Amino acid sequence: MKKAEYTILAAAAIVHLTGPANAQSDYLTPYTFSTLAGTAGDTGASNGTGPAALFSFPSGIAVDGSGNLYVADTGNNVIRKVTPSGVVTTLAGTAGASGSTDGTGAAARFNVPDGIALDGSGNLYIADTLNNTVRKMTPSGVVTTLAGTAGVSGSNDGTGAAAQFNGPFGVAVDGNGNVYVSDRNNATIRKITSAGVVSTFAGTAGNFYYADGTGATAEFFEPSGIAVDGSGNLYVDDQTEMIRKITPAAVVTTLAGLPPIISGGGIGANLGSVDGTGSAAGFNNPSGIAVDGNGNVYVADTTNDTIRKITPAGVVTTLAGTPGVSGSADGTGAAARFYNPYAVAVDGSGNLYVADSSNSTIRKGTLSAGPLVQTQPADQYVAAGGSATFSVMASGSSAVSYQWKFNGSAIPGATGSSYTIASVQSSNAGPYTVTVTDTDGSVTSNAANLYVDSGSSGARLVNISTRAQVGTGGNIMIPGFAVGGSGTETLLIRADGPALTQFGVAGVLAQPSLTVLSGQTVVASNTGWGTNPSPSQIASVAAQVGAFPLASGSADCALIVNLTPGTYTVQVSGVGNTTGVALAEVYEVSSSGTRLSNISTRAQVGTGGNILIPGFVIAGSGFEQLLVRGDGPGLAQFGVTGVLAQPSLSVLNSAGTVVASNTGWGTGSDPSQIASIASEVGAFSLTSGSADSAQVVNLAAGAYTIQISGVNNTTGVALAEIYEAP
Repeated sequence: MKKAEYTILAAAAIVHLTGPANAQSDYLTPYTFSTLAGTAGDTGASNGTGPAALFSFPSGIAVDGSGNLYVADTGNNVIRKVTPSGVVTTLAGTAGASGSTDGTGAAARFNVPDGIALDGSGNLYIADTLNNTVRKMTPSGVVTTLAGTAGVSGSNDGTGAAAQFNGPFGVAVDGNGNVYVSDRNNATIRKITSAGVVSTFAGTAGNFYYADGTGATAEFFEPSGIAVDGSGNLYVDDQTEMIRKITPAAVVTTLAGLPPIISGGGIGANLGSVDGTGSAAGFNNPSGIAVDGNGNVYVADTTNDTIRKITPAGVVTTLAGTPGVSGSADGTGAAARFYNPYAVAVDGSGNLYVADSSNSTIRKGTLSAGPLVQTQPADQYVAAGGSATFSVMASGSSAVSYQWKFNGSAIPGATGSSYTIASVQSSNAGPYTVTVTDTDGSVTSNAANLYVDSGSSGARLVNISTRAQVGTGGNIMIPGFAVGGSGTETLLIRADGPALTQFGVAGVLAQPSLTVLSGQTVVASNTGWGTNPSPSQIASVAAQVGAFPLASGSADCALIVNLTPGTYTVQVSGVGNTTGVALAEVYEVSSSGTRLSNISTRAQVGTGGNILIPGFVIAGSGFEQLLVRGDGPGLAQFGVTGVLAQPSLSVLNSAGTVVASNTGWGTGSDPSQIASIASEVGAFSLTSGSADSAQVVNLAAGAYTIQISGVNNTTGVALAEIYEAP
């Protein structure tokens, strides 16, 4: 992904001169970093949990006493919240809409918000950089402008709108409610009282250089991140290479880093990455800063792609990342990778949180108490007599060792990072784990199950569902399914709209219309499930198959049909050409020699809660091999317009864990297998190298969800398909 740039350049000639080249790799207090929310390299604005949520160059982060994070999602112009379990919601602003409007929640507007800080009452303060203002947001989401005037840059002190800023970047708030601002393009530190009175606390507007001193006699090069400790001392990233400290009396000193260099009439950044004490340490464009209760300072050393620590005595060490090596890998110490981390926060337990900006993710760092399992072993599905290999990827603060276990008992000789069973028998079926050990302790991986196919698997698809935005014309929701075998299949088919509000779904389809077709022939239809000849039968059957009940007299649709083998289409549209979110459901009630063999849904893919979300249930024993596809460009050959240009496909189990994913079917582990199975089941072929997505999965009995979204939050028409593999 190309790095988004939101930097406002100061009015000075900057010559980048390379200082000390290599850090000392002195990971004395190693942190293990994991990705709490977002997906590296995938930008967007979707709310969700963990990797299902998307960000766009987040540049500010704060943490409250309960471990909730508040993120300035800079590229989206919104303020987000991330719970300790990784659930992401949008608190204020509307993604993609910049502006300066005060208001509540989505009605408020921001223009490249960067820094964010939290006071003891739960109020947030935001450096709204391109608006040249400082904003305040209450716990109820009410956004107001604390100081500055949107669109007006300057350096005037004053109250509220009479004050002026020039590219405010960082904010911090002390215990008395005073807000401190790193006014980057003025090269000053500003103070705002709770009454909105703005004064210049340190530095002189327009003096871009380096000088320790008091108040206006001090000079800054490019102040960015800012933090305040319990005694009122400020800590400032002077972005190119230094960390500055400012006492409550406005006395400015340099805590760590190298002063700039004068060369050829320009001001040169004395960049480096070396660990050391005070001026012996080097930094490379540090942007984010935080301080803990013991006075330790944590720095997001942006261009070094590292997280640094500075003790109160000025001793600098590198906690995580490797200087000059960007990436997104989770890991401990030097094994972790970052890509232009712009902000850092620390909680009361010493956990670190990083806005990993160019990865568009939120990372969490914990003090290491053992190795980190970076890649968990995966379930294996093998025919009797075949081979199965479990593997794990782990890192630690020292060399790691392995011990594989079956049903909790150690397997003699299984002490490598992988374990292979050469000739699988039914007695080998069950859970496998591996215990990984380093000098700090041991961790045990998640259990991975071995499923052995004896040739008589009883697994089968028994119900399917799809939630999507219902449009008009060619953009109504169109699920399809096939009944295989011989005999008769009895199905309950529903189209839910109003019933979805009980689950918190907004913008539902107020009055769905449901039609079942075989070819062009209408097999059954319904508008309002209570209009059926026997609504009580529908309610009884719904309870039998485990469907949630529909309110008596609601506008949701439902019907029961008896179908012979063949292919069928369900059309869900809005009465009177209305639009909204709907859920189509197909439940197997009974069968006599038949089974659901494949399903598909064509719908408009939106963003956030309006992506395409099919679901299905596998019943029986053994496992089911399925071909799952998310088609976008492949639909153009059938005359479909406005297709989703680059679909992203994920398969999740009932716990919300991603069990398979793909973006671009040719990038999978075995594209030839995908093409072969598609041919066998009669699916249309995908062009080699196309952006359509496809994955072959082996799944045990249970409930599963498919999510189809557009890469980079794009929208369009897509087709979700699920086929039973032969």
